[in-house]
Amino acid sequence: MPQVPFEANEPAVTDEEVWKECSQHLRRAVEAESENRSKGIMALEFRDGHQWPDDLYNQRKIDKRPSLTINHTNTFCRRVVNNMRQQRPRIKVHPTGDGAKVEIAEVIEGIIRHIENLSNAQVAYDTGGESAVNIGWGYARVLTEYIDEKSFDQEIKIQAVRNTFTGYIDPAAQLPDGSDMDWFIFTEKMKRADYNRDYPTADNREFQHTGLGDDMTDWETKDEIRLAEYFRVYKTKEALYRLSNGMSMLAKDYRLLKEDVNAAQVEIVAERMSYRRQIQWFRINGSKVIAKRILPGRYIPVVRFEGNVLDLNGRVTRKGMVQDLMDPARMFNYWRTKQTEVLALTPIAPMIGPAGSFDGHPEWAQANQKPFAYLEFEPTFVEQPDGTKTPLPPPQRSPPISPPAGFTEAAQGAQQDLMAVAGMPHEPNADTPGTVVSGKALRQRQALSDIGHFQYYDNQTQAIAQIGRICLDYIPVYYSTERMQRIIGDDGVPSMVPINQKDPAVETVKNDLTVGRYDVVMDTGPGYETKRQEAAETMVDLLKIQPLAELVAKVGADLAIRAIDAPYMDELADRIQGQTPEGMQKVMEGLPKNAQNVLKMVISQLNAANQKVTQLEADLKYGLTKTHTQEATKLAVEHLKDKRAEQDTQTDAQTKIFDTHVKSVTARDVAEINAGAKLLDTHAKGGYDTAARKDEIAAAERAERSNGADSSQK
Repeated sequence: MPQVPFEANEPAVTDEEVWKECSQHLRRAVEAESENRSKGIMALEFRDGHQWPDDLYNQRKIDKRPSLTINHTNTFCRRVVNNMRQQRPRIKVHPTGDGAKVEIAEVIEGIIRHIENLSNAQVAYDTGGESAVNIGWGYARVLTEYIDEKSFDQEIKIQAVRNTFTGYIDPAAQLPDGSDMDWFIFTEKMKRADYNRDYPTADNREFQHTGLGDDMTDWETKDEIRLAEYFRVYKTKEALYRLSNGMSMLAKDYRLLKEDVNAAQVEIVAERMSYRRQIQWFRINGSKVIAKRILPGRYIPVVRFEGNVLDLNGRVTRKGMVQDLMDPARMFNYWRTKQTEVLALTPIAPMIGPAGSFDGHPEWAQANQKPFAYLEFEPTFVEQPDGTKTPLPPPQRSPPISPPAGFTEAAQGAQQDLMAVAGMPHEPNADTPGTVVSGKALRQRQALSDIGHFQYYDNQTQAIAQIGRICLDYIPVYYSTERMQRIIGDDGVPSMVPINQKDPAVETVKNDLTVGRYDVVMDTGPGYETKRQEAAETMVDLLKIQPLAELVAKVGADLAIRAIDAPYMDELADRIQGQTPEGMQKVMEGLPKNAQNVLKMVISQLNAANQKVTQLEADLKYGLTKTHTQEATKLAVEHLKDKRAEQDTQTDAQTKIFDTHVKSVTARDVAEINAGAKLLDTHAKGGYDTAARKDEIAAAERAERSNGADSSQK
């Protein structure tokens, strides 16, 4: 590889300097990774089945000797990788400040699931994790693509890196996920027709600087051209201001704020020197930069999946689990091959019999190859001294030659070493025949195997978390417009929600993805499908309890049915979901407003119809009872009328008697009163006459005295 004469302490600025800087970084990466790349290529070939050294294999092939490969290595690696697939970690979003909200965090989390689903992200996760298991490291990347050729909108994609050796990372990056890298280089292949269409003025020269595992064949260069993608973190010194409103802002951003006449008046209260961080991307051919742009976010959109790492004397060694399996696997292959070779070279045990016993019976010559139902032979007789003839015994097979016991013991020892190095020492065939092993013991063995390889799963979790952080930086940029956006819940059910929706009435924005700070935490353990199976078993047990069964059937029948892993269960759950108010509300959330209005009207009409049906059913059910009730009421009314008439008759008789008695008593009282009144009047009249007579006598006496006085005066 030619040396690029470029050394500089300051970051490159011009395109020519960027091209030289990229070449210099790639040269440093190749020098730092050359040994790891060489061992990684050997590990991939070994797992693929090339487990004999080339010189030994070729010599045995010339000598026509067997070279068997019993590929336990691939099986062990596949078990570790499949276990990681069963418990693939999941991204969770939490609010951390600056106006972040829990409900918006749930929307962002649903968008990340949408991105994962849209880009088939599990392929990227599995490819990166499996590469770490194989060779000790792997990569995945985050990029954006236009929705189609007629759209300006872009979608975020998570892409797998199938050939790990096409990536060259900053050797100074120490974190397992590579988030602290300052640069990264990908080599890529592009069809020459596409290259000439997209870059018609660029030179038709391909990027030649590559390392081990990143070679191209002659036939590939005829149709494709090799280019390089160069990512770097570009830092420029700039003053950082603390403002009077509590915010921190770089000098350039502060000047733009002061130019805004609508901005509030803020002043600088503190200042220190800092730097502006930019993520820059360049596409480079064999001679110059042909495309470039600035990417959003804080991180280079490439993530590393790490395996086993050893930093010794300043040299970093990376490896997966294959490298340690090579020697025990070769031992096992050798002893099995030797055992097979010895058995193959052992002569077939012959048939032994008296001379002439096989005459006329050619089937004896094929008895070692065909299962004959019977074999005939010519008996041979030996004459005894007494003149009798005694038959000789029939032909018999000589005992087979057994291979040396040491071969079998050596193969078994190599197999035990292989399983121990693989971290799976407790296999079912390792138990003593006839020994009963409990389910708890089997689970403990499985847990021990998982612990032996947990570093791969843990590093995969960190890598996926870093992908989530990159998506958090990209979402406010590429999902900043007002629209209806699909999100996916943790149960895999999609729905539509409005994002960045302005409400002029209250001057707020619903689901504003451009405001707030959020962070990523990981949810590990069994995935949703496994949890759903566990939930189905638990719900089936709950349905066996009568009070709970009625309650579950009333309020959560759709959840119980959806948890069952069987065909058409989701469709059945969707039909039942709308039977409860909560389920109907969830169904309506994913519909447009017009559809919601139509559905509400239909629901209202349906409720009215249901009420009418209920009333008709009640009338039909209680119609006979109502008729009986009416007849009983009629009889009761007639009985009451008769009884009332009888009571009225009795009352009339009693009233007449009472009236007669009252009248007689009244007449008597009136007579007595009249008589008393007459007596009183007579007495009063008599008293009045006596008083009148007395007044007359007194008046006469006064007159007499008056007359007597007058006479005396005279």
